[in-house]
Amino acid sequence: MQRLIGALGNIMLSDAAPFMEKFVAGKVFHLLQEPGAVATKPATPVPLAPQLQFALRNLTSKGEPFAEAAAAINDVAKSLEWVASKTGPFASINIEHTHAHAVVAGISGVEERADVALGLTVMAPYSRFPDHIQYRSRVFLALSDCEFSCNDKGWQRGSIGSIFFNEAGHTVAMRCTARPLLAAWCHVER
Repeated sequence: MQRLIGALGNIMLSDAAPFMEKFVAGKVFHLLQEPGAVATKPATPVPLAPQLQFALRNLTSKGEPFAEAAAAINDVAKSLEWVASKTGPFASINIEHTHAHAVVAGISGVEERADVALGLTVMAPYSRFPDHIQYRSRVFLALSDCEFSCNDKGWQRGSIGSIFFNEAGHTVAMRCTARPLLAAWCHVER
């Protein structure tokens, strides 16, 4: 778990990260330096496994530090509890079956803790996550080509390594086209 946390932190806190994104991620990864309790959960099948593997191969091809993140995600994917959210405004048809989230560290995460959340989202090609309001400022790290709509700014195209910030109380959504979406996200809980 610490390998994945370190790999994602190295990318989100890099010199290339925009200020607000780095500010929020910095708070999260500072708190993650103190490990939480590790939950013992049985291995579960990874929904959208072919899409996840496609995204991880593409991520690996970008070299370091992305190859390290891909290897770390691959190592823990089966130990994560993957869940689907409900549909909502502007979501693609069958979104409940074309995406999954997993909490790496946080409430119901593999590393159980109440102070932060760090998670992953995978989506099948031609999927659009519904518009929804987030109640905490959140940072998203694109680990594939994708598009995000954050802070009511409209759609912004992202590629591997793009980092997006969504302020608390604002609407956010994400979508992908011909290739699967893979993203990491984090926020402070309190």
